[in-house]
Amino acid sequence: MRLFSNAVVRTFAPRAASSAPALSTPDSNTPASIASDPSESNTDKAPAPTSAPTFDLTQAAPDAILVDGETIVAIGTRAELLDIAAAESSTTAALASAGGVGATTVIPGLEIDEIDCGGQVILPGFVDGHIHSIMYADSLTDLDLSQTKSLAEAVEAIRERADSLPVGTWVVGSGWDLNKWEDPSYPDRELLDAEVPDHPVAMWSLDLHTLWVNAHALEIAGIDSTTDDPSGGSFVHDDDGQLTGLVREDATDLVARFIPEPSREDQAERLATTQELFLSQGLTGIHDFDGISATLGWNDLHEAGRQDMRVTLFLRSPEVPWAIETGWHTGDGDDWLQCGGLKLFSDGALGSHTSHMSSPFPETDGETENFGIAQMTEDELFEQAHIATEAGISVAIHAIGDQANHHVLAVYDRLRETTKAAEEKFGRPLRHRVEHAQFIQPSDVARFAELGVLASMQPRHCISDLHLLHLIDESAQLAAYAWPDLLKAGAHVVFGSDGPVEPANPFAAIYAAMTRADISGDASTTFQPHRRLSAVEAIRLHTQGPAFAAGLEDRRGYLAPGMDADFILVDTDPCVAEGLSVDHPSVAARAAAGVTAEAAPQSSDPTLSQSSADGLLGYASEEALFAHAEAIRDTRVALTVVGGEIRYRA
Repeated sequence: MRLFSNAVVRTFAPRAASSAPALSTPDSNTPASIASDPSESNTDKAPAPTSAPTFDLTQAAPDAILVDGETIVAIGTRAELLDIAAAESSTTAALASAGGVGATTVIPGLEIDEIDCGGQVILPGFVDGHIHSIMYADSLTDLDLSQTKSLAEAVEAIRERADSLPVGTWVVGSGWDLNKWEDPSYPDRELLDAEVPDHPVAMWSLDLHTLWVNAHALEIAGIDSTTDDPSGGSFVHDDDGQLTGLVREDATDLVARFIPEPSREDQAERLATTQELFLSQGLTGIHDFDGISATLGWNDLHEAGRQDMRVTLFLRSPEVPWAIETGWHTGDGDDWLQCGGLKLFSDGALGSHTSHMSSPFPETDGETENFGIAQMTEDELFEQAHIATEAGISVAIHAIGDQANHHVLAVYDRLRETTKAAEEKFGRPLRHRVEHAQFIQPSDVARFAELGVLASMQPRHCISDLHLLHLIDESAQLAAYAWPDLLKAGAHVVFGSDGPVEPANPFAAIYAAMTRADISGDASTTFQPHRRLSAVEAIRLHTQGPAFAAGLEDRRGYLAPGMDADFILVDTDPCVAEGLSVDHPSVAARAAAGVTAEAAPQSSDPTLSQSSADGLLGYASEEALFAHAEAIRDTRVALTVVGGEIRYRA
């Protein structure tokens, strides 16, 4: 057994978990998804979001966690847990059978490994609900243009990287954002052709939806001004009909397939390095959207005994026939590698002006009547989603623009009977998702709950997009980054990062949810403060949210006896701060708990300190809110425990 003591334990356990027996242990051989009642169909109204945590900030927190193998045995005081450990000890059992002394007498000889946590805070392990591990691994070695301030500066960085490589080698990078450049105009291949003529160049935009290439790269790909645009993508031309070097959405595949990939061995090493970074930031698991490349990479680490975090793997559309042939079903797998769903794309991204909107983008560089790109029609989305669902594979559809979200919800509505039949056939829920859900038509907010569709969202997108919000037609009155609106409607929300589009650090995501302001802490940049979330609620969406999405809500997402021993030790308490009143119920929290505004009493429950009309979340002032949010943003992780083992130590 292993005892983590001298800590402040924030369990985030739902009220129902408080009645769990101290030594209850679920059958580890029965996946949660199979144990779920298939009559709880995804096609009906989704179960209510996880109820409020049990911990009461007016009472002393538990100070220890006892772990046996990969499972939490008990949570309480050190003295209580030592007694439990003694009662379970083989040494004690042997002495008792021989008529020996009792447990208290033999505590010094217990078979227990005790870790002193130094008074720091234990939280449930965070799970990133949407990340790209292979792209993230590549981003750590490829050229990073995210800090460039102009087109000229970006080209100079590319030239310097090219000079360090053998002639003819691909120069690959990402992170450029024309919206942050001093002259916010689209780049083209003219400067690249002049400065880097002897290397093929491919530079992804920050949102990974546009590729900026030079003539050499286009030549290798066999693309010229007469090449037709593929469905769901485009090659940008100038007024003379010549290629500018910008390639958008699905057209990027026609270039990217020529970029050399690292060997499988090298990719595994890159992934191991990336895993270490994730663990150091408090992630104990991820939902990985990099398809077969991620599947192969994580399988290689798993088979080599080097996988230290839990992974739910998502497919890409071309992989579906293979998945069906090999019997891939959502929820299959083991405790470390789980089969997820199918990722489809409805539209593009805001920064690339390719998110599918109901109102046009402002004219830029001659663009007129640009409503974004519908990468797939509603019928095409339905056809692919139907094939996957019938095969027992859930669906996650990328939708950023409000019109894209509208179409995706219509797809899921059409899919209801198929989903119900598949859930009954495979004996598990198929929890369909919308990835990003950044802009939603007001009438569509409630439909997420009505259809049982999860909203997989990334708080960092809100604050990274602050400089882009002028692109949105205010008259449409869209629900933008509307986490509390969705929660109030009864929908399930899942938080993640979309890394490497955004950094994976979940504490920065909590800051973003709390402030909706620039990462620097500038309160004047706040966007719609009435849609802020409390730290407690944001943490729940980063822990219980992904657990529910994966069908593992009875094993992960909070700390309680019988749950998987996945938790982190940090130097900041997100639940308490100077200037924070816990007696401040909010509209969204009351609705999630099923309490009407009129009937809501004052409460010491910290979850009831979330979104409110004044945007202060129960803090005495804006300054107090930002002070706590910035402290959470800068949190340091001391230990990351996955499956009862210390996988990272600072």
